[in-house]
Amino acid sequence: MRRTTHNLRLALACGTALLSGTGQAALESLDNQALSEISGQAGINLRLDVMARIDSISWNDDGGSLSLRNVRIDNGCLKPGDCPNGAGGNFPLGPAQLGLTVPALGADQPTLKLDVVKSASGTQQIRLELPDLTTINEQLQASFIPAQRIRVRVAADMHIGESRLGSLEIRDITDLRGNFRVWGH
Repeated sequence: MRRTTHNLRLALACGTALLSGTGQAALESLDNQALSEISGQAGINLRLDVMARIDSISWNDDGGSLSLRNVRIDNGCLKPGDCPNGAGGNFPLGPAQLGLTVPALGADQPTLKLDVVKSASGTQQIRLELPDLTTINEQLQASFIPAQRIRVRVAADMHIGESRLGSLEIRDITDLRGNFRVWGH
């Protein structure tokens, strides 16, 4: 009984510390001057797991409109067999997992890498890099391992004005390679 009381007190103390004002942080906006004074590692990795429903995305111009309605972003695993997990089972419906983890290769690719790099002329540039699924899949297939994919489904109903054109669906990305370079001028 004494040990249980001690554990309960410890748990309450930890919970109180987590909820106290000193244990919380806030985000602050930075202007260009404050941002220019910050130094550290150049780069950030983003890994996103997204599940969303959007009623409508519309574009209106001169009285005409184009819209996507009933937009869904998820992993697309709607029924058994849609998304085999490689171990004889299936992934359930859930968020789109936009990063890629391949334990056999020791690969853990984020959705997007953001780095500050120098060009050949010495100019600093921002580089946005997508995961290199093409090369990863070529290595896997050379080892007789099935290709990996980013499990994502973006689905919607397309409309022009009130007339429904049909459905749009994008699923399962297996070949992806690229980067974007941005620099001021």
